[in-house]
Amino acid sequence: MTVFGPWRAAAADAFRASMEPFEARTGIDVVYTGSGSFAADATRRLEDGQPPDVVVFPQPGLMTDLAERGYLLPLQTDVASIAQANHADQLAEATARGTAQTGVVYRLNVKSLVWYQPQVFAEAGYEVPQTMTQLQELAARMAADGTPPWCIGVEAFQASGWPATDWVEDLLLRLQPPDVYDAWVAGETPFTDEAIADTFSTLEDLVLTPGRAFGGRRTILNTAVGEAQAPMFTDPPGCLMYRQASFQRDNLDPSIAIGPDGDTDVFVLPTDAGGQPPLLIGGTFAAAATDTTETWDLLAYLATPEGSSAWLERGGFISPHRDVEPQDYADDFDAQVAELLHTASTVRFDGSDLMEPAVGTGTFLDAMVRYIATGRLSESLTLAQSGYDE
Repeated sequence: MTVFGPWRAAAADAFRASMEPFEARTGIDVVYTGSGSFAADATRRLEDGQPPDVVVFPQPGLMTDLAERGYLLPLQTDVASIAQANHADQLAEATARGTAQTGVVYRLNVKSLVWYQPQVFAEAGYEVPQTMTQLQELAARMAADGTPPWCIGVEAFQASGWPATDWVEDLLLRLQPPDVYDAWVAGETPFTDEAIADTFSTLEDLVLTPGRAFGGRRTILNTAVGEAQAPMFTDPPGCLMYRQASFQRDNLDPSIAIGPDGDTDVFVLPTDAGGQPPLLIGGTFAAAATDTTETWDLLAYLATPEGSSAWLERGGFISPHRDVEPQDYADDFDAQVAELLHTASTVRFDGSDLMEPAVGTGTFLDAMVRYIATGRLSESLTLAQSGYDE
């Protein structure tokens, strides 16, 4: 049977390894294929009548849209029950648009992380900021000292711009109450609303102002996401902080040690609101495109901790399962991220991934690219909102 998803290279190998217990028990050969242009390729395969058996979506909004159009099947009752029994309760609040009726949450990542080099911070006398105000002051100090504070790149084939959408989502969660974020993700609050416009402006001040990002706007637009952090590790560093998800570890050289005494570490993007900062998360959902016994057996397997145990042991995997505790992780960084997720008081799923595809994987991406290129706020907000009229 066939599985189509977004993972490539090491992540694809880790998924294949996680399928081996299922293959040994059932005699079914699971053939996985990954794509760097997943959204377009998955949609085309389904629309052309050549579906894989299972599709693994990093954008649950796209998954739900394709299900509503009849290309995916609703979860069988027994599979949905297995998923509900295994998945952490906070996922229900973090996701939306009926994803629980279509997909099984398989892998999570925490997006609200800022990567930095502890030794470089110590030598320069920089301290990890505890509030958004302190972060803004730190960025200004770094720029004044002569090094751009931020690494950022948004080139990602047909998905170019998505790191900037993450920035907007993370900042909105820190500048406004969660219900404002929820209304915006649901399409009830338009991009042209003052709260959203203020968030874009904060991104401009913090990251896009001249001297704040390595190479400036043109470099941001032409730097691949997986390579954006590379200038942090030059001598001297070309940039000092990189806001990126926990899966960024997949893009690091294996020789780079992660941790407070290592080559790089992370802190959570802070807030001025007090208490624990909210966490923006992403994740992948497995859905059925064919109605066969083998398909439902595999989805039931993916809904349990066993379906990802090999990947968890390898490292680079954050589990959605309530019975997987931070101490169960073999990798210290994974355990650190899992602890953040377990203790967070406010968790929200990536907004663009939940939005209607015409917006979330369409005009929102286009708007971020245009905003980085031009700085024209009103024009960019109108472009993002236009996807709802298509």
